Amino acid sequence: MRRLLLIISISLLFIACRSHKELLKETEMIKSNQQSAGQQSIVYKTTDNFDDYVPVIMNVEKTRIVAYPAPTDLFYKGVLAKPTILKNGYLLDNRGITENVVFLNYTYEAYSKLKEAPALNELLKNIKEKYPLKELIYCGLRYQYKNEVKELNVLIDTGFPNCKRAKIIPMGVYMD
Repeated sequence: MRRLLLIISISLLFIACRSHKELLKETEMIKSNQQSAGQQSIVYKTTDNFDDYVPVIMNVEKTRIVAYPAPTDLFYKGVLAKPTILKNGYLLDNRGITENVVFLNYTYEAYSKLKEAPALNELLKNIKEKYPLKELIYCGLRYQYKNEVKELNVLIDTGFPNCKRAKIIPMGVYMD
């Protein structure tokens, strides 16, 4: 009986390890595919002017921060990654925001000069706006545009055909 239990235990351990290894391999493949897919063109509007404030990503419930930049991460193509201004109050994201974005009280300039990112509890205390989005639109991959700003402005004029809009509701965001 003990021998049978030992064999079953070893078998289960082998299966669990194999499954874990397969899961790790699958996770790495997903990450690799996401990186090779390229950066998204994300166009958005906010409830106020947050252009100069550092965005961070929270969980859906907006109870904890799940992604935030190091001070050195605030640069895009060698300059501070503030959003690019488009037509009609729209902005082009240069940081990688999502539907769960919030803005901190830190400006890009001030945050980029920090030696390290503040602790999570400090970031939570410094949330400037928890529900800043009016609109958020995914307009494909950035590499597909020859003149991104000009072409995105045309999409704005034409109502964002073939783009995916996030549905914004008070106190949260849901995809159509």
